[in-house]
Amino acid sequence: MPLDGQVEAGSMYRCLDCSLMFRAPAPSREALAKYYGGLSSEECWQHGPEREVWREIKKVIQHAPERSILDVGCFRGDLLNYLGKEWQRFGIEPSIDARDVAEARGIKIIADSIESLPDTEQQFGAITLVDVMEHLVRPLDALYKLVGLLKPGGQLVIFTGNTAAWSWRFAGLHYWYSAMPEHVAFFSPKWFAWATPKLRCRVSLVHRLRYQPAQFSTRLDEALKNVAYVSYRRLESLSAPNGMISRLPVLNRIGKWQSCWWTSARDHILVVLTKE
Repeated sequence: MPLDGQVEAGSMYRCLDCSLMFRAPAPSREALAKYYGGLSSEECWQHGPEREVWREIKKVIQHAPERSILDVGCFRGDLLNYLGKEWQRFGIEPSIDARDVAEARGIKIIADSIESLPDTEQQFGAITLVDVMEHLVRPLDALYKLVGLLKPGGQLVIFTGNTAAWSWRFAGLHYWYSAMPEHVAFFSPKWFAWATPKLRCRVSLVHRLRYQPAQFSTRLDEALKNVAYVSYRRLESLSAPNGMISRLPVLNRIGKWQSCWWTSARDHILVVLTKE
């Protein structure tokens, strides 16, 4: 997206207290809101009729205390549409184009961001954040506000990248998931264990998943490409003074990669927080 070429990527830090990895400086909330608000419902995040994580979420929320659900960053409402009309379905979505599609599916949009949520006494049986946490500049504050909208026993269901995954620990700063400037925060199960006492919740599930399931041949192909890419970047840093490695014909092609996708790695987690 155009934002990627216009925003300073910043540097990556890790908090020694809570283990959160975060980008600093991060794009401002205003810059991110403008970016998300202009996303096309046709060009972004096409996943087909069903995702593996949706199936897992559908099983999890059967234990919700009420058949009402709020999807944060619902976009076109694909997840809520998949869950069906047995649920009272609500959404938060900044993209004007995507909001129109969601509302045409019978989904009630209540805000364009977590920060702009109106004061309300309405509470939900479940709240979902799928591919959203990594976009939150102040994640603990955001979750605190959302937990306040849950019924007692309600579930906060989160799907995001896992910095404790072996693929991430191998690639470090070169990992594909952190290559997008709009991704500003990165989590592990340790962070959720640290956060839940402050949110008055408990972690009731942590389940490792792939962002996109794939056949063995695809997983092998992506793994080999990432080993080559990360090895190149590390060698490049060692030979930085003379740039010798970038002049080698075979390795020169790898050097032109901006990043290397690894969506088939088991590098995501589905986390369920239950309100006490």
